[in-house]
Amino acid sequence: MILTAQADHSLSYSSHCLKLAIPFMVKYKMPITPLNYALWYCYVSEKNQDLNKELDSIIKKYKTCDHEQAKRLFNKYLSKDDLSLFYQLSTGFNNVVGKVHQDINEALTYSAEFNLALQECRETLNKADISQESGFDDVLDCVERLSDESAALQSRAQDFQNQLAMAYSEITELKQELVRSRSKAEKDPLTGLYNRGKFDEDIARFCQTNDLAEVAVLTMVDIDHFKQFNDTFGHQKGDQVLRAVSAKLLKHVSSVGQAYRYGGEEFCFTAQFASISDMTNFTQQLRQAVTKLQIKDPNSNKVLSQVTASFGIAIKAKNSNPEQLIAKADKALYLAKEHGRNRIEIVEE
Repeated sequence: MILTAQADHSLSYSSHCLKLAIPFMVKYKMPITPLNYALWYCYVSEKNQDLNKELDSIIKKYKTCDHEQAKRLFNKYLSKDDLSLFYQLSTGFNNVVGKVHQDINEALTYSAEFNLALQECRETLNKADISQESGFDDVLDCVERLSDESAALQSRAQDFQNQLAMAYSEITELKQELVRSRSKAEKDPLTGLYNRGKFDEDIARFCQTNDLAEVAVLTMVDIDHFKQFNDTFGHQKGDQVLRAVSAKLLKHVSSVGQAYRYGGEEFCFTAQFASISDMTNFTQQLRQAVTKLQIKDPNSNKVLSQVTASFGIAIKAKNSNPEQLIAKADKALYLAKEHGRNRIEIVEE
């Protein structure tokens, strides 16, 4: 057994493993189930290299690990005890919510007890006969009791506030970690643009949306002669070109749409415009901005190469089909290359 030997791990360690495991499940679009969590917990713990190698192989081939594959890996390398450990560890996190629940119930109980004390003291005061010495004793007893109950309630209220603050901090931290993990899984690490997986998710919604704008487009962008540049100046300079073009895309497109790294030296963006003229002017300005990029030798400051890109625009119809829209944009990009590169071609659906 792999994980059961770690059953005495502290909550802080299991929290650490959770923060390592969740990004993998998000990145590879695997639901955060007990079985998947147990697999990735084992993976990040690096306790079984055979499991890690086989899981790496599956991810490399399929870009995910579906339920049947995950179940097979679990049965091969883990055990029911390991799944039980997941529940044990996850209980620690669920206890954050449970503790808040408990604190609320206790606060309600304390409040109810104080209210009962108020009612009883009110009845006692109503009956107190201050013409008798015992009446004064009854009043003093009430004052003393209410003073003690009030102090206790105040102390408990402060404890409750402290517990809520701790729970809020823990839950906020976990939520932020999930947001960061999701964002990281959607971004291309080299360029910072959204990646192909994010594009595949977004393009379907983009096609189904009935746009308020007159013109909605998908534009494919390809850096001209990039392979030749890579072969001549090396991959580090090639990466510099990719980052520079990405920065231009991000700066220009963010006001009208969303940019993605489609793959290799190819990018794309979806955008909306008020008119064909606005769309054409925008894309021309972006193309010209790319042509102003210069890659220089850091030692001599000599310009190694100018950068240009070809643009293929597909204007979408309402309720477009993603495959058709992408095919039209690809066709437009092909025409831009065929007609001399560093230019724009448009294909309407």
